Amino acid sequence: MALDRVTPTVVVARWRLHNTTAAEYKVDTMLKAPALDNLLDQNAASALSLVDSVNGNRHFPLSDPYAGCLCTRGAMPIAPGGTLDVVAAFPAPPAQVTTMDVVFPTAPVFLDVPLGSRPAEMLPVTATAKADVNAPTWKSRIRPLVNTVDDPVKSQDDDGKQLSVRLSSDVVFAVNKADLNDKAQAVLKEVAAKIDQSPGSTVKIDGHTDNSGTDAINQPLSQRRADSVKAALEKLVTRTGVTYQTQGHGSGKPIATNDNAAGRQTNRRVTISFDRPKPPAPATPSPGAAPAASGRPLGTAPVGAPPVAHENSWPAKGQVRIDELKRDADGYVSLVWTVRNDDPAKKMNIWTAFEDYRGTYLKSSTEGVVLSTPAARYRLVRDTDRLAVGPLMVGMPLGDYEVVKDEEYTLWGMFKVPAEVTSLTVEVPGFKPITNLPIG
Repeated sequence: MALDRVTPTVVVARWRLHNTTAAEYKVDTMLKAPALDNLLDQNAASALSLVDSVNGNRHFPLSDPYAGCLCTRGAMPIAPGGTLDVVAAFPAPPAQVTTMDVVFPTAPVFLDVPLGSRPAEMLPVTATAKADVNAPTWKSRIRPLVNTVDDPVKSQDDDGKQLSVRLSSDVVFAVNKADLNDKAQAVLKEVAAKIDQSPGSTVKIDGHTDNSGTDAINQPLSQRRADSVKAALEKLVTRTGVTYQTQGHGSGKPIATNDNAAGRQTNRRVTISFDRPKPPAPATPSPGAAPAASGRPLGTAPVGAPPVAHENSWPAKGQVRIDELKRDADGYVSLVWTVRNDDPAKKMNIWTAFEDYRGTYLKSSTEGVVLSTPAARYRLVRDTDRLAVGPLMVGMPLGDYEVVKDEEYTLWGMFKVPAEVTSLTVEVPGFKPITNLPIG
């Protein structure tokens, strides 16, 4: 593949796909993004994206609501043994950015791809049509990335501008009560220290419930809980000039589904939002274990407890192997793993097995996979539209995502992990955890 600035505002990416099978293979449905807005062309390779890891943004192809995507469009069949050239033009990152991570939905992410330079030219978007990258009608679609870290008491969402700390109401409050317990006091000390380092002067505190009960109960309960958190923070934050804004929303602003217990638990929360403190200077990673030699897996694990919704259908025999755990120049980590089914009686459905059934992501990727340490759990990076930086499972043909005996399938995902973390446990639903894997 190639990645080039063709104008100060446009970057063009080019790929060549090879079909090594004996049958025609169509990739167009796997490269089509969900229909979130009119800039995501439903007849084109609109799911391709670039990650500006310096600024924490995800760039989608330039598009025009009427003309379509400035990328390969239409049907994309690849003949047996044949090739297909795919192209897309993206909004360029700032001039000082010299590399980008390239997200091609059907392949592991390409880390730190250098930005070259070449003259602008008409872009071949179909076999018979070309588009002008300099036309003034192309519109940019750039979304901030959100990095989520969980621990037993809270979750922290970081979009590069704001921190949102979500306290689990189940952990810090008694049922239907608004008095903070000892666990809450401990975690609020950590939050207060971050507020002290924040450049902003406003802290927003929002209380939320699930949809159990009535609004007459949920709304005032969520307000009282937000007020309790405010009162605690006012005592713990040491700097002056901070304004606290509280609001109870009841069940009106869910961030997860209310159709299952895990989603309802996620919705029962108090969220504390404030301007992101300036991050500390990058730590020099301490030496860790050497990564596996090229071509050798970092680790393997057998089948474990069945994933959610697969209690009676998950294979009894199989394996996951970790092929790559690698960090880019700015802390984003690419995880690549391969699953194998050794059970002759049951298929391995890799689409639904790796979903996060809480509903905090769009259900289209491998968002149920987690990287962890004893102190934290790192979730798959997503953008502000909740679209994960991982494979796009929605467009996969049925025969691809149902892995039968003796078949293997390789998957991937992107995470954000602090520089001081040099080894991780990989948790793939349906398999036993693989511990102490070094980050390359």
